[in-house]
Amino acid sequence: MDKKEFKDFFEPYSKNVDNANTQAFWKLSDALILEIIKQNIPADDSRDSVIFDAGGGTGRWICDLAKVYEADFILYDLSEDMLAVAKNNIAKAGIEPRVNLIQGDLADIKSVPDSSVDHIISIYSPISFIEKKERAAAELFRILKKGGTILIMGHGYCNALASKINNYAAGPRELRQIAAGSMVKWGDSVPKLNIFSQESMEALLADAGFTPVRTYGVPVFVQPGNEDFDAANSAKSRISAALEDPAFYNQVFQTEMEFNCKKTIANRGMNIFSVAKKQ
Repeated sequence: MDKKEFKDFFEPYSKNVDNANTQAFWKLSDALILEIIKQNIPADDSRDSVIFDAGGGTGRWICDLAKVYEADFILYDLSEDMLAVAKNNIAKAGIEPRVNLIQGDLADIKSVPDSSVDHIISIYSPISFIEKKERAAAELFRILKKGGTILIMGHGYCNALASKINNYAAGPRELRQIAAGSMVKWGDSVPKLNIFSQESMEALLADAGFTPVRTYGVPVFVQPGNEDFDAANSAKSRISAALEDPAFYNQVFQTEMEFNCKKTIANRGMNIFSVAKKQ
């Protein structure tokens, strides 16, 4: 992705991304992600630790995680527009002393020393936007302490193919390119993105030196409607309307968490969310 394409995508995206979870589908997706993080990074030993948010954008995940963990945080992102929003969000949350904002490329994290962070999270697929994804994985391995955990998310390969077939009726040439190249383009305003299976994400991590632990699909059963991608977050899909019923929402959440890390199910995920350790 060139600099203009990057700017053209993230400048408008930064202005409204924090309102996405007003839609019940994204609220559910966020809740699943938070539960997975809590299951894999113990809250009771987070004092004096550092959590690195790789591609942390507007800082909304740090604002939420600061309520769970007593850690300090590094928010690392390439977009100045996203970081400008993050600065305001972190100030409003009253956690400025606990957060270090750094602008930079995940393929070259030169401002962060070797073995200096305790855990890494990377939510809603920054790795999908990175051309040099192998270099980014190696850099994340470098900065993580021995014994540390990484939780990293990428857009799902199988879901991309299923969506292009069922929602777009994409032509044979496009489908062959997606299957062979593990990249997808969703529209004129969206850059071409890396997509991952459970196997390819775990291989990426293993090649960088990590030991994969488990992989989740997020979500694996519930599927967004077209309205859930409304940039203004004003439209409402059938599934988002249904998820406003607390009984239905809770049952879907429980069902997702029961199945989402099973090896036969994880590749259904709209996103692939892998956990690995630095041994």
